[in-house]
Amino acid sequence: MSFLKQKKFYALLIVGLVVIFVVYGRLKAPAVSIYDTVKVQRGDLVQTVDATGKIESSSDLQMNFEMSGTVGKILVKEGEEVKSGQILAELKADDLNAAVAQASANLQQRLAGATDEDKKYYTAAVVVAKAALDQASVDGRNTITQAEIALETAKNNLKMAEGGNSSALVDNAYDTAVAYIKTAGSALDSALTQADNILGVDNKLANDDFESSLSALDNSKIIQAKDQYSLTKEKIDLAKTKTLILNTDSGYSEIDEGLNATENALTYMNILLNLVADVLKVTPPSGNLTQTSLDAKKTTIESSRSSVSTNYSSIIAQKQNIFNAKNSYSTYKLAYDKAVGDLNAAKATVANNINIKQAAYDQAVANLDAKINPPREVDVAALRAMLYQAQANREKAIIRAPIDGIVAKINKKVGEQIMPSEKMVNLLTPHFEITVDIPETDVSKIKLNDQAVITLDAYGDDFKIFGKLVNIDYGATVIQDVVYYKIKVALDDTDKEIKSGMTANVVLNTDKRENVLSIPSRAIRTNGDKFVKVLQNNQAVDKKIKTGLRADDGKVEILEGLNEGEEIIISTK
Repeated sequence: MSFLKQKKFYALLIVGLVVIFVVYGRLKAPAVSIYDTVKVQRGDLVQTVDATGKIESSSDLQMNFEMSGTVGKILVKEGEEVKSGQILAELKADDLNAAVAQASANLQQRLAGATDEDKKYYTAAVVVAKAALDQASVDGRNTITQAEIALETAKNNLKMAEGGNSSALVDNAYDTAVAYIKTAGSALDSALTQADNILGVDNKLANDDFESSLSALDNSKIIQAKDQYSLTKEKIDLAKTKTLILNTDSGYSEIDEGLNATENALTYMNILLNLVADVLKVTPPSGNLTQTSLDAKKTTIESSRSSVSTNYSSIIAQKQNIFNAKNSYSTYKLAYDKAVGDLNAAKATVANNINIKQAAYDQAVANLDAKINPPREVDVAALRAMLYQAQANREKAIIRAPIDGIVAKINKKVGEQIMPSEKMVNLLTPHFEITVDIPETDVSKIKLNDQAVITLDAYGDDFKIFGKLVNIDYGATVIQDVVYYKIKVALDDTDKEIKSGMTANVVLNTDKRENVLSIPSRAIRTNGDKFVKVLQNNQAVDKKIKTGLRADDGKVEILEGLNEGEEIIISTK
């Protein structure tokens, strides 16, 4: 081997041995840990909760009219500031204004009292009513006296003709009488219905279309007619109790009672129909009651009166047939029974007539007193109520601002039709709020009156406004399986123009600590207790800690266990 080759060989051998030595040394050397650390710092900590929402007016009111109509006036314009109670818009309300004026005039007229001419008129009415009452008393006594004489005569005749008689002829007469009683009963029901269609005693709705015009020329007529209606109905009901059970097998006395009761009811009905006819005579055509309609009602009453008269004549004829079928005793017995019925009917009619006249007199006196005496509050209460109602109705055609605010929108123009369901004016208050959703992980951090810093997308991050938390909902809202709670932030006043609907970014300052120790939250470990690894002499030492506020930027307040400047191990390589 040449010298040069030997030298090259030894050189390579030496290099190889060095490489082997280095590699072997590294493989045998212990591993060295590299730590990522951070020092415990002292300073101020801030805890915030941020969310995004929309600007809303704290009182966004949509106002409408309470009635339909035509827009008559719009007294404001969009963007105008208005005060509470200010009129914003009105419907055309000529009829409503006229109703208020009329109701006010009626009240003032009643408060002013009666004129001298009115007093003379009502004084004369009292005199006439008193004279009618006195005459009714005299006539009534004469009528009862004559009925008592007739009864006494019938009683004497009955005593002179004792005995009785019955035969097939009598049976036939009674059988025929039953049929006529049934027919008369139907006529009575029909006539009572026709009378009620005019008077509206039982069927209150029957005369609604013309009730205000009824007996307008003489109110006493309808009073008499209604009183007679009640009496007549009682007589009809009584007749029904005695006639509905009658048949050809009924006894003579039962049929006799049915005839008398039916005759009595027909008598009362005839009086009633005469009074109803008198009512129609003093009823002028007015409003829904045309002359043609009024004439038709008169014709109907006249037809009913004719039917009642016909049935009355039939009943009398049947009684006469029975009389002819019986002997003189039956004739006198019938006459006696009739006399008893006539006396009772006379007493009832007289009492009813006197009551009617007395009521007319009392009413005339009351009318006079009402005219000559100052009106009591109870006398004008109805007129005041009518005025208040008219004013309330007119107010339904007016929209007033319920609060101070700004007109945001006017939805109709003058002359357009509007319904109560349609919004006329949108009113905003100058105060605004923001409603945002806070996740349940942050809701425990916030409390009422927390201060808020707000930025608006419309103005950028440099423009800030302030506010405070004023409401936290108790109920949760679930959005895409995440639990949120709605909160409301009230904005402080600002000179900047803010509009409802703007996007707002809200940062709530929920807590703050000054001059406290803190570390990153990722350095904290747990094994039942909280601890951190502290680097001491290049060794990791566990230290138990107590934490406080969990602040922004991932920092956590340290209450116990660490000192300022200590190195905390975040991770190990």
